[in-house]
Amino acid sequence: MSQKVRIDGVKHVGASVFLGVDHCGNPRWTRNPERIMVWLCDGWRARFNQRREQRTHNIPVKDEAGGIVDWVKEPLGGPDVAESLSDREARLQCSWMAGIPAPILSSTDRIESVEWFAGLKRRKAIGGRIPGFKSRHRGLGFVCWRNASKTGNAIFRKTGRKSGVVVITGMNPAGWVRPGEKAHWRVAIHVRASQPIRPYTSVHVDWTHRSLVFVNMPLPLPRTGNDIIGLDRGCVHTLVSSDGIFMDMPKPSKAELKRLRYLQRRMSRQDRVNEARGGRTAKFASKRRQRTLSEFNTLQGRIVRRRNDWIEKTTTSLAKANILIVMEDLDVKAMTRRPKPKPDPAKPGQYLHNGAKAKAGLNRSILSNNWSRLMKRLKDKMDANGGKLVIIPAAYTSQTCHKCGHVAKENRESQAVFHCVECGYEANADVNAAMNILGRALIQTGGGTA
Repeated sequence: MSQKVRIDGVKHVGASVFLGVDHCGNPRWTRNPERIMVWLCDGWRARFNQRREQRTHNIPVKDEAGGIVDWVKEPLGGPDVAESLSDREARLQCSWMAGIPAPILSSTDRIESVEWFAGLKRRKAIGGRIPGFKSRHRGLGFVCWRNASKTGNAIFRKTGRKSGVVVITGMNPAGWVRPGEKAHWRVAIHVRASQPIRPYTSVHVDWTHRSLVFVNMPLPLPRTGNDIIGLDRGCVHTLVSSDGIFMDMPKPSKAELKRLRYLQRRMSRQDRVNEARGGRTAKFASKRRQRTLSEFNTLQGRIVRRRNDWIEKTTTSLAKANILIVMEDLDVKAMTRRPKPKPDPAKPGQYLHNGAKAKAGLNRSILSNNWSRLMKRLKDKMDANGGKLVIIPAAYTSQTCHKCGHVAKENRESQAVFHCVECGYEANADVNAAMNILGRALIQTGGGTA
């Protein structure tokens, strides 16, 4: 969520801003607000590019005939790029960046990382080049984190019914303060706001188009009920509530799965042909394999987007309707860990069959249901609207009878059938587990007595 407003003007207040040292060693200061804004944009872009040049990409190694024999990783900035610098080291290395406020320089770390991985995913899905550097000719701008301290940055103050001002403060470094002046300065960016500014985390100044964007904090979801439920996660049914409601994540159709398997087999066949012709890395230069991979990624991306859309809609409806949601604590990483092969003592050099093939199928089923993402998105939305997500231990929730409390492995007759051997209680196994999950949380939090 974001709000875009128009910049009406910029005003400088306080000390002259230190812009660095020229080629003759003379310090330069300015009080021109336009020049200060361009300097802030240049500093943010330079720091962004310093972080970007540390990223590595694959460089082909060619033989005398021009054929590719190997691939090596090399930083985008070239083989002579130094190790990554901290903001403090960057200020010491570049004197003209010494006076740029910390909330502006520190914002480049997260933004560069997000743009890099988003660009790689986009390149993998639809093709294109790897993300590159930011150019000054494509536009000037910078991002500043909001810091509501005593000398805060990116603070918005309303000055009229449809106007306001965003204040960015800074301080000249020690030793580079203009004689007769103080060290502190600030820039007031006057904006035209046609609607109230919601709480925000940062501002993005687009100096080329004279606009400013507030990156808003997520709004709380409007609550439609105050119910309490327990949720059991599974492979057959993604979510089962203690009310007996089954929520299943959409699965790929048979035609999609058939096409995916066909494309995988075709890529494997192309890999074998390419390796026989030009070595192990020749498959990266095959245009046919690239077309096959592009089609595979397009189909796979459609399946992933459909799954993520279901997760967002389901967690939103659950967060709106419930004030308390209980889930069991599942270590998905440990549950999907592949078993280590065990050597066969009777046959040296061979390994015993330890169910690795069946475990791989179970791992695929668990990972395709996105248990971790479900819990994370549900926690974010419950925190946003004042609800509570309680996590309880998962031990014996599927083997415990909700009616009498008897725990036995024999209670679970099958994946879907629960039949207590003590009292004869029968129910769906997932619903019984969800009711146990909710009951444990009520005892743990004292909600049962309330």
